[in-house]
Amino acid sequence: PIIPCLPFHTLNIKRIDGLFFLTHRISGRYTLKSHHIDFSGIFSTSAARTGFCLLVLLVLCSGASAQNKTLTRTEDYVIIHGREFCRTLNRHIDTLSLMALVNGEIKPIPFQIDEITRDGEWVLTGIPERLKDSGVKPDVDDDNGHFDKNDELVFMIRDSGGRIPKDKYPPGADFVDEIELTDPLDGGKSWVYLCSFPENAPRSTYDYVDYTLPLGRVISDSYEYGFNPKMANAPNLMRIHLGADDIIDRMKIRIEAKIIGLKFSLDETNFHSELSLYKDGQIRVVRRLRNAIYFTKIFRTPSAAIENIYYGNIAIIPIRVSIPISPRFFKSMIGYIKARGGADFTNLHGWKMKIDTDPRWFTVDGKMDEAEKSMNRENTSWYLFSGPRGALLFRMVLNRKPDGSPQKLPITTEYFYVDDDSTNDPPEEIPGQSPNTGFLIHHIEDLKRGTFYFYVVMYMIKDYREGMEEEYFKILDHPIQAEVN
Repeated sequence: PIIPCLPFHTLNIKRIDGLFFLTHRISGRYTLKSHHIDFSGIFSTSAARTGFCLLVLLVLCSGASAQNKTLTRTEDYVIIHGREFCRTLNRHIDTLSLMALVNGEIKPIPFQIDEITRDGEWVLTGIPERLKDSGVKPDVDDDNGHFDKNDELVFMIRDSGGRIPKDKYPPGADFVDEIELTDPLDGGKSWVYLCSFPENAPRSTYDYVDYTLPLGRVISDSYEYGFNPKMANAPNLMRIHLGADDIIDRMKIRIEAKIIGLKFSLDETNFHSELSLYKDGQIRVVRRLRNAIYFTKIFRTPSAAIENIYYGNIAIIPIRVSIPISPRFFKSMIGYIKARGGADFTNLHGWKMKIDTDPRWFTVDGKMDEAEKSMNRENTSWYLFSGPRGALLFRMVLNRKPDGSPQKLPITTEYFYVDDDSTNDPPEEIPGQSPNTGFLIHHIEDLKRGTFYFYVVMYMIKDYREGMEEEYFKILDHPIQAEVN
């Protein structure tokens, strides 16, 4: 029988047409492998055959040998669901430690386990100060703090290391799950080890990202974000590297429509976003926001919750759109729907900009030159600003949901870019557009009834070199493969 987590090795010697064949069969948690090898020249007696089988079994069961780390990627985060684990599954999270073999030393590395409910909702326990007397309660999972199948183990690939032989596993650990990590592009490998300890589980003290209250700022070695209390989903402070200048005026959302001959418009002041709960972990900060759209002071949409995620080098802003009635049924009544989302920057004079649909670099100088006016903007999916202290990369993702599952939407994007200090785009705090950038969304009226996701990913890149963005695209396009042994 196949028993989870306990591999069984079965060896059989068969004689077929005068030739001896060794059959090796492994049964484990999810694997069933057979290897057939011709050893006719070795087996002359029954004793020789028996001795050879014992020798092979000894090699097979002697445990993993040490192997060096060959995986070279450094910027990826890795997420593994609890259902992939066996020995450490259902252990209390406080007893767990993630370990790696680095420079010949086995040591704890930064990680976090985010609890997820059976319904797929985040379990967030941080309560903002202003809500502590409002009756808001922290989330509670029904597993009482144990690592269950729904939960997520999260760590950074840069902290992984070499392979540890089984007889060298961390002393004191009573249960160990080996995690083998593979780069799907070049086959590079590395390993980490989730260990359960009866007491005093060793933990790394390094924190990739921090969430500070009451200002509500997300801070890492790569960036600092601050938020407007009335629009908690949009940064009103953005620094690339600590101590650098604030480079953002405000995030902007602009919607114009003409329906049944009537024109109306919305901007970011119509979108109300309030921080609800949060979690500040070693690897990522999760902020739950409750969002609503105010068409007038009294007419508004129901409030909907969504989580924004901040790693030490990446911010993921998902956008969920629920459409109760397909706009296609009213297409004859719709004159147009125009939507734009992006950011109006400041203090970027001298920075360079490029997009994926035009090979040229453009210089931000507060004046729209002919090159900027002629750039190819259709179907743009990312744009990048490079400055003296790093780079900022924005990517719009339409073809998959935040969990990685695919989706197909009829909408398309176009790059919006205005580099003109003399032209205003109100409402705004700082006059001018220096530059004002983002994505124009087309064909919204072709969406069907249902719930759709698209999301913006922001990458903060230190010590940027041309072409470096390709390493960051791999995170979503070719994610690290993880196998729990």
